[in-house]
Amino acid sequence: MSEKLTSRQLSKKITEEYMDEAFHAHELGKLIGYSTAISPVEIFVAHDIIPIYPENHSVANLTAKKGIELCSITENMGYTSHLCAYARSDLAYRKSGITVTKGIPDPDLFLACNAQCFTLTKWFQVLARKGNLPVFVFDTPEHIMDKKAREEIVKYCVLQLKELISFLEDLTKKKFDYDRLKEVMKYSAQSSILYKKFLDMAQYKPSPISIFDALIGMAIAVYRRGTQECVDYYQTLCDEIQAKVDQGIGVLPKEKEKYRLYWENLPVWFKFSDHAKLLGSYGGVILTSLYVHAWSFEFDLDKDPLVTLAENYVSRFSNSTIEDRVDMAMDLFKRYSMNGMIMFMNRSCKAVSFAVPTLKDILTKKTGIPALVFESDMGDQRFYAESQVRTRIEAYFETLDRLQEK
Repeated sequence: MSEKLTSRQLSKKITEEYMDEAFHAHELGKLIGYSTAISPVEIFVAHDIIPIYPENHSVANLTAKKGIELCSITENMGYTSHLCAYARSDLAYRKSGITVTKGIPDPDLFLACNAQCFTLTKWFQVLARKGNLPVFVFDTPEHIMDKKAREEIVKYCVLQLKELISFLEDLTKKKFDYDRLKEVMKYSAQSSILYKKFLDMAQYKPSPISIFDALIGMAIAVYRRGTQECVDYYQTLCDEIQAKVDQGIGVLPKEKEKYRLYWENLPVWFKFSDHAKLLGSYGGVILTSLYVHAWSFEFDLDKDPLVTLAENYVSRFSNSTIEDRVDMAMDLFKRYSMNGMIMFMNRSCKAVSFAVPTLKDILTKKTGIPALVFESDMGDQRFYAESQVRTRIEAYFETLDRLQEK
């Protein structure tokens, strides 16, 4: 009997097999569809189209500190430095071939969903024009809690999903299989429940996971949802973290875990491990963010698959009102017993960052917890002031210490 793989080994195996299949897609009679990370990818999976995420590839390069090199190439092509670092990294990769991975296969088509980002569709349109390839934009109006408005938005999105299916049928000359979609949805629903269970283990004291574990564990939810291996991965991951909980193992020892922190925005990818160590030295652990929870879907398998897909993909945090984002964050503050917050003004992700000053004011008022706000870029090191950020972090923990002493 073969030895059971760890979650890390399983993630590596799933990723390698996924990329191997993608690079041989045409030999297997499949197409490559570039997709935004938040998009109804279950439709692709059900129709034998292999989803590839340029954002993920950019993250690998930016985490490896290739941001300056790649972004400079794109700027020399005439693009502004104000563009998203993901897009600048990707466009430079296509011109130069520079990557820390094996790269990604070229696309046959594009699916751009604007629920996560209103500029990402433009990046895909640039790539589509260059290759003279078809692009489908799945338009998601801002998620509104008003019941009547929400019903109309969901109806509009269901109509678009039907259009997407027709678009794919025309492209592939193959009829869409709704029974296969139901099977894919079952896997997506199961893996989403397990992924959320994994994230929610940050409720334990000491927390067995930090946001950095959550970000590493998030990858499979992004690019393999709708598959059995995605379910298997999260079951393995949950079992491993539960074993840590049972043994009282935390990211920091219980006596050293002083500050349980909320993070607003995407991570600063090139400072990934540095931030974990720096915050840990002050007794701080970042537990969660709305960003990592963006893939904890709640698919209702009793509904029409297109309806539950529409309901979920329209209601991500990045497509919600400030009031709803506050409610989502407050839910996490209460459930995870957080007593600090770091708010990142990310110049690369204006869609998420526009709301940060207002969110900070409202959350501070509601919780009574002061916030650390800093500006930088998630991938371009030129916009990160090392000494300034370190000084701000040190001053912030001094403030929290004084509050604890009162």
